[in-house]
Amino acid sequence: MSRVDIVTVFHNDTNFRQHQELLESIRQHEPDGGYRVIAIDNRRNNRGFAVACNLGASDVGATAAVIGFINPDATVHGPFIDAVTGTIDERVVITGCRFGKPDRELRIWGVRDWVCGAAMFVSRHWFTTVGGFDTQFVWSHEELDLIRRAESQGLVCQSIDLPIQHRSPDVDTPEDAAYKQHHFQQAALRYQRKWKT
Repeated sequence: MSRVDIVTVFHNDTNFRQHQELLESIRQHEPDGGYRVIAIDNRRNNRGFAVACNLGASDVGATAAVIGFINPDATVHGPFIDAVTGTIDERVVITGCRFGKPDRELRIWGVRDWVCGAAMFVSRHWFTTVGGFDTQFVWSHEELDLIRRAESQGLVCQSIDLPIQHRSPDVDTPEDAAYKQHHFQQAALRYQRKWKT
């Protein structure tokens, strides 16, 4: 039985190849299993990251107590499932990699801790209860909003060191660059309006 359902979303052919490399790195370092991968293909219809992640999390076969969201452009360099499942509990509902994000940015965002949506793990029960990611955040700020919701309920996001590396593309296609810029700006405004920051 799976301990973690891993959702990964790819939106172009490069992402798809990265997704295959990600799966190989997971298999190499978690040879005993304990996970199930749910791949969401956004190549023909880019529904946005939040919608795609929610779709993967609600997959019929997804029943693990922990849901992991790992970007296809991430690489696993060692075992991680024990660390994740040992951290998530009734109080800690979000964990994952902070990737060195400085405290000053967290204070600006109004959160005590933060983990990157590229390597984020959540309690299935809690994630389902709050309705998953807020889909008004198409790309960017969706993980920040989820953390803010947890902390507003007195729950905890706890970043931990995991053997996961995230490598964002050095150069985006013009289409990807425009998409990211537009949705980042929209997400920042929506986050400010929602949380009055």
